Amino acid sequence: MFSTEFSLWFSPLCILLGLGYATILYVKSDKPELPLWVKRVAFVTRTLAVTVIAFLLLNPIVKRVTKETQKPIVLVGIDNSSSLQIGNRASFYQGQFKEDLQDLLDKLKKDYIVESYLVGDSLREGSAVDFQDEQTNLSEFFEQMETVYANRNVGAAVLLSDGIFNVGNNPYYIANQSKVPIYTVSMGDTSVYKDILIARVNYNKTVYRNNFFPIEVLVRANKMNGQNSRLTIHHDNEVVYEKEIHIASNNFSEWVRVNFEAKSSGLQRYRITLSDLEDELTNDNNRKDVFIEIIDQRKKVAIIYNAPHPDVAAISRSLESSEAYQVESFPVDKFNDKTGEYDMIVLHQLPSVKNSANQIIAAVQRMGIPCLYILGQQVNYSQFNQLNTGLQVLISKDMFNDAFPFYNQSYATFTVSSPLQQLFSTLPPVKVPFGNFKIAASASALLYQKIGAVSTSYPLFIFNQSADNKTAVFLGDGLWRWRMYDFMMENHHEEFDELVFKTFQFLSTKADKSFFRVTGKNVYSENETIHFDAELYNQNYEMVNDPEVMMTITSSDKKTYSFAFSRNFKTYQLDAGSFPEGDYSWEAKTVYNNERYSKAGRFSVEKINLETINLMADYQLMANLAALNNAKNFSDDSLSAVYDAIKNNEEIKSTVYYNKMHTSLLDSILLFVTIMLLFAGEWFLRKWSGAY
Repeated sequence: MFSTEFSLWFSPLCILLGLGYATILYVKSDKPELPLWVKRVAFVTRTLAVTVIAFLLLNPIVKRVTKETQKPIVLVGIDNSSSLQIGNRASFYQGQFKEDLQDLLDKLKKDYIVESYLVGDSLREGSAVDFQDEQTNLSEFFEQMETVYANRNVGAAVLLSDGIFNVGNNPYYIANQSKVPIYTVSMGDTSVYKDILIARVNYNKTVYRNNFFPIEVLVRANKMNGQNSRLTIHHDNEVVYEKEIHIASNNFSEWVRVNFEAKSSGLQRYRITLSDLEDELTNDNNRKDVFIEIIDQRKKVAIIYNAPHPDVAAISRSLESSEAYQVESFPVDKFNDKTGEYDMIVLHQLPSVKNSANQIIAAVQRMGIPCLYILGQQVNYSQFNQLNTGLQVLISKDMFNDAFPFYNQSYATFTVSSPLQQLFSTLPPVKVPFGNFKIAASASALLYQKIGAVSTSYPLFIFNQSADNKTAVFLGDGLWRWRMYDFMMENHHEEFDELVFKTFQFLSTKADKSFFRVTGKNVYSENETIHFDAELYNQNYEMVNDPEVMMTITSSDKKTYSFAFSRNFKTYQLDAGSFPEGDYSWEAKTVYNNERYSKAGRFSVEKINLETINLMADYQLMANLAALNNAKNFSDDSLSAVYDAIKNNEEIKSTVYYNKMHTSLLDSILLFVTIMLLFAGEWFLRKWSGAY
């Protein structure tokens, strides 16, 4: 199709303009030196050239429609868990299965767009299975299909797995939301082998010093009737509990409950073991380590609110899930003068328009009690701006925006986990005041506001430390929605709780006045990378990262590993990779302005035994997944039949796309060359005939 920016009715004017120009030049003007035939040819070339140039002023546009055919996408998820290396079919999966899998992928690639993923500790692209992953999260594969591949031509999904999942949600409920046929290949073994194992351990991750706490151990045994095993619990390399376990049946289970006294504060390791029995399938599940944080006393938190609000309940429930905090909630008019009894204060929508809470706020500031301010539509912002919280909110009108959280990648006060960072990008909006914001130099923003699709520099959640006083300010009204959303997406509150715990850990931790600081976790899983953060300050407590920071990690058997921190903005980071199970000590060193600084600490790496707890393949789950959208389930020795089933499914078709393209003739090189040739031809004829 052809169109112009201006009306095509101007086209005759372009022709008239060309004719008029040529007429004046060659008809009205007397040029006796030019032969008649030259005049006529020059007349035509000048008419065409001027007409085309005038027509280009209308900005002519050519519309074209192109047809594009896209093959259907076939998503392939391959279980890479280590449980498939245990049992009678382990050699098959290391040999013939890999060849059959590659043949299947090669066949599919001829007719479809094939995208393969390994399913295990994490979901990652690829098909090179090695069966080394220590966890299995099958739901991630279907979540990827529903998010990344939404509105794309996904013809089918193929899942090759034993159906055993020990991390994440039940894959059936995630897959049930999809309309894509799911072809499943049942791997693994449904046989019951001789085995005794620690199936489960219940314990509190945090307890108080001098209190008693329980550890509950579930012992299971299959096909071990009449045999005996010894359950032993070690602490600090000493045996603190022993019990003889008599296996009374071929399908045996027994709970063992033990109470211990928390005598020493800090992180304590308890190692639970079962003595090995003859002809066990594996001994890896006969041992389990648990780590318990023993603290000296609970932190008392008072939540004082202007009016009842679901945000108050959301924060209370998160804090109450940890024994490290004792939480009490009060309406502002019921809170007596007992501020000094609490380690931290939460002021929800205070000071408000109706209640200034002057006495409470004055006591908090006088005593230097760390405080979290949660703002909202009831706050008196002119009074709030006088509280030296590290933030001023300048409101011109009584208006509020819906703001999504936007994570500050350069935030360095404390670190948050990758799952929490991912959650930030999907959380619903909260109500924030409309206006301008001023952040003090002593404060930094963990979250910024995202208004619609625009990521702004307006703060949403800030943390401030001035002198010995710590404050945090959350500008949004609607935190409770984040807690509900976390549960809706993940079936737990772990990421929301992490945000709350990190906030109160910041408030409760005394200021570190050292010039060199190193932080890291106390316990890592064996499939985690060992990560540390470091900060270096000059004498003015300005963050610098000029000198090199080195770290030495030493294992319990005296092996040493040396690393250099990398620089990130003004801080340091170290990713030391994965370490085998065990206890390690570390020391970080640097030299700045001829001063030597060092920090030391310890961490432990715990073994993951999830893949050895349940070794019986769940073929029923695999069949149920295939039945969702009328697909088929296959055995692991008939992979070629998977290709035939997909090929014979007439519902899996290529998609035809029609793309409309608009091209302006002003961009046409060919048209430009044509105009130049017309003028050049006319000039040549005139010069050849002796005219100027």
